[in-house]
Amino acid sequence: MKTLHCKIRCCALGLLMLASGCVSIERSYPDKRYYVLEVNRNVKPSNPPGNGVLQVANIRVSPRYEDKGFVYRTSGSSYESDFYNQFLVSPAALLGEELRKGLAQSLIFRHVINSSSQLEPTHVLEGVVDALYGDFRDPGAPKAVLEMEFFLRKESASKADIVAARRYAKSVAVSGRSPDALVKGWNEALDAILSSLVADLRSSAL
Repeated sequence: MKTLHCKIRCCALGLLMLASGCVSIERSYPDKRYYVLEVNRNVKPSNPPGNGVLQVANIRVSPRYEDKGFVYRTSGSSYESDFYNQFLVSPAALLGEELRKGLAQSLIFRHVINSSSQLEPTHVLEGVVDALYGDFRDPGAPKAVLEMEFFLRKESASKADIVAARRYAKSVAVSGRSPDALVKGWNEALDAILSSLVADLRSSAL
């Protein structure tokens, strides 16, 4: 008799929960947000336009920062990766595209191409990203950090000579720890690095 009463009670409770919509296995998670890097490409062009064909090789990114998730530095040796705020595509692809556009606008070279082009380059620019993170070690002074190295090679039938090598490090103060503020800071840092790179390429013996 007790067993029968228990079964009836369990069935009634189950029906009551289903009828009232109390049964749910859904959980709420934050939505992912995706960002791109874009620079202000108001680069003053060379006058007259230069000669040669510059190939911007695929950008290499340190393994620490090559994933799409944003990276935050929280202490001297502590870093965090953000699963919910990410680059739309890999940072290497974003940085490479912006660099090609900016260098093409500068008109230092007659043509600026990527690695998939069929044109034969006279020069090849290699880029390495050493740092790309939000510096949150000081809660009151967050920064966007971007550090890049570049190597310019002059191509010839016999060998390739490195004619210029530069390293740039930019740390931009941002208005807060939000992803939007951080991306704005990275864009400012990339714009400053691109402007410095253009100036140095113009002064190099190409």
